[in-house]
Amino acid sequence: MSRGLGSPLSFLLTGWTWLLLTSLVGLATFLGIVRGSPLPPGLRMFHVHGALVGGLIQMMTGLALAAIELAGHETKRMKHRGLFIGLNLAALGLAAGSWLRDSNLIIAGGLFLVAIFIPMARNMVKALRTCPGWTQLSALFFGITLAGLFGSLVLGELLAGAWFPTWHGMLRLGHLHAGLLLFITLATVGTIQLALPPLLNRTLQSAGLGQTVLLLLPAGAAGLLTGFILSSVHIQLAAGGCLVVTLALCSWNLLRTWNHAGQPGSSATDHLMTALFLLFIMTLIGMAVGINVLWTPPAMPYGTLHLVAYTHTAFLGFLLQAIVGGLSYALPALLAAQRVTSQKKRTAYREGLERIMNRWRALQVSTLSFGTLGLVLVASMTWNLPLSSPWVHTGAWVSLGLLLSSLTLFTMKIAQVVGTHPTGERAATD
Repeated sequence: MSRGLGSPLSFLLTGWTWLLLTSLVGLATFLGIVRGSPLPPGLRMFHVHGALVGGLIQMMTGLALAAIELAGHETKRMKHRGLFIGLNLAALGLAAGSWLRDSNLIIAGGLFLVAIFIPMARNMVKALRTCPGWTQLSALFFGITLAGLFGSLVLGELLAGAWFPTWHGMLRLGHLHAGLLLFITLATVGTIQLALPPLLNRTLQSAGLGQTVLLLLPAGAAGLLTGFILSSVHIQLAAGGCLVVTLALCSWNLLRTWNHAGQPGSSATDHLMTALFLLFIMTLIGMAVGINVLWTPPAMPYGTLHLVAYTHTAFLGFLLQAIVGGLSYALPALLAAQRVTSQKKRTAYREGLERIMNRWRALQVSTLSFGTLGLVLVASMTWNLPLSSPWVHTGAWVSLGLLLSSLTLFTMKIAQVVGTHPTGERAATD
């Protein structure tokens, strides 16, 4: 098993560090909006690019490399050092360029991502192919997600270079939603459907329904992307309806799988199931926003704070839940495989690490979930209350406190798991 710079563990821990730092910036940004003194726009974009590239994409890459190693495929440490360095240089360039409003740095960061796209995509697909439920349709589905990522990178470079100023608005919408919808959302939902049944030691309850989900999800996401680019609320609502139905089918299928498995529980499965549930809520909220826009004037006012709350329901409620679930499973398995040579002792060591990850899991899931939904509550309060209202400020502080509590608790678990070494056993060597 490979360790050190470029190992799966280095991707996971560095990605989590990026996510923590940028989350603090994001929470400060939200608090600034509530207090009526917004932070500089560059800082907000630093938060976005740092969290998505340095945090989310880096941890997705780390989880993919971990899956490859755990499946028994040999990897070379040197092979992934370039990927690790390139990914973090890309994150630094995009984050610093966004903060300083320097297009040259943003372009350089984007070019680093383009340069490492092929090895990154190849490892992601190789990891997904280790799942028992992989089919030819899965290959097509994840091919679409990776095409979304590549398209988002190309559009981002065109946007940063300002080569087509008259197309700025369309390029921005395409860059944003191709990355978030076609890549991040589809890839995460598809991975949860592939990975959750093996975690439950079951096959997917209805394979046919699972294939239907893989067909409908890209159609709904592509329709939503088209609606955003064309500024057509009606297309957005139709596509959103398709996504709502598809997510309901996916969740129902996984719930039945979980039920027939005897309703086992762990930190990993709790977070993954909660992620899908909150994505379903986010999609419903998005449809409500679209319906509201159709009214003239809108039935409810919709401003910056509402947009921030909605987007973070997606990121915190869905993506962060999924990442925490993935790390809760991957870290104990990866560390046990790296540190213990004896299979018998490896199992005992891994079970000990899993017990650490499963501690206080109900508190961890609930604080992250309610803290996320609290952002929506704070935004909705501003329909009837001014930003200066103590109710709005109290709600904001309570929501941020819940989110920070969950992040702190999970970070402490990561530190404890990484710092817990096996006793009386020689560590595994490369």
